[in-house]
Amino acid sequence: MSEIKRTIDLNCDMGEGMENEFQLMSFISSANIACGFHAGDEATMRRLIRLCVQNHVAIGAHPSFPDRPNFGRVNMKLPASQVQDLVTEQIRLMVQLCQEEGAMLRHVKPHGALYNMAAVDLSLANAI
Repeated sequence: MSEIKRTIDLNCDMGEGMENEFQLMSFISSANIACGFHAGDEATMRRLIRLCVQNHVAIGAHPSFPDRPNFGRVNMKLPASQVQDLVTEQIRLMVQLCQEEGAMLRHVKPHGALYNMAAVDLSLANAI
């Protein structure tokens, strides 16, 4: 009988204004990188993609509602089509930056209010 290999994914939100990402990279296996709508910008995203590649950390997009003043923590009642568009815009940017850095986007983890609302709203979850 073969042995089952068990692993735990240590995941961390990144690009949200903390200055400790470099120190954390050696301890995590996947990162959710803010895509600019609640925090971060293209330069930060690119820097973190490079750090992920150097540390063999899986790269994830961390899209949110367009809500920088409230850090993406305020519920927004938007049509599903608009949510799909804003999430797609953020993921496309992350994919583009990953391609430019020779990396691959591995997952998507919504942020804050978008995540919490999608957990209880199937149409919102489907839009994402």
